[in-house]
Amino acid sequence: MTAEELEKAVNKLIAEANEDSERAKKEYGQDVLAARFAALERRTYRSDVLERTLTALQADYDARVRKIQSELDESLEALYAEREETPDLPTGPTEAPYEVDYSLPNRERYIIVKNYYLSIADRNAAIDALEKDETAKAYLGDYYTYLMELMLLML
Repeated sequence: MTAEELEKAVNKLIAEANEDSERAKKEYGQDVLAARFAALERRTYRSDVLERTLTALQADYDARVRKIQSELDESLEALYAEREETPDLPTGPTEAPYEVDYSLPNRERYIIVKNYYLSIADRNAAIDALEKDETAKAYLGDYYTYLMELMLLML
């Protein structure tokens, strides 16, 4: 599973969990409203009966949300475990003055390399070094261009 596929799967799981949570919240609101109307009809609105009913509804809602979160956590853990077991991570040059870890997402790779080159006081020297850095080109992919543009803007 590639990093992009993993990201899509994670986003899909989170979106589904959010939909389930919203549905549970809506149903909880409807149940509370129904309980209040029923209490008004029975003339027990200010009684202990309504409070116990609302407490039970809140407990059910909380349990449902915890279950949704737990299922999401389990699914995400399974996805990440599957990703860790995948031996076909991209490889490339690793000789660089910054950390090179191909298991990191592209955004984190970009931040590491960007921070390194921004730490060089002489911007012209930093740009020259970045232009000659074959590791950065392979490691960052499309993000290399963004980094180069950033460095040029900072001249």
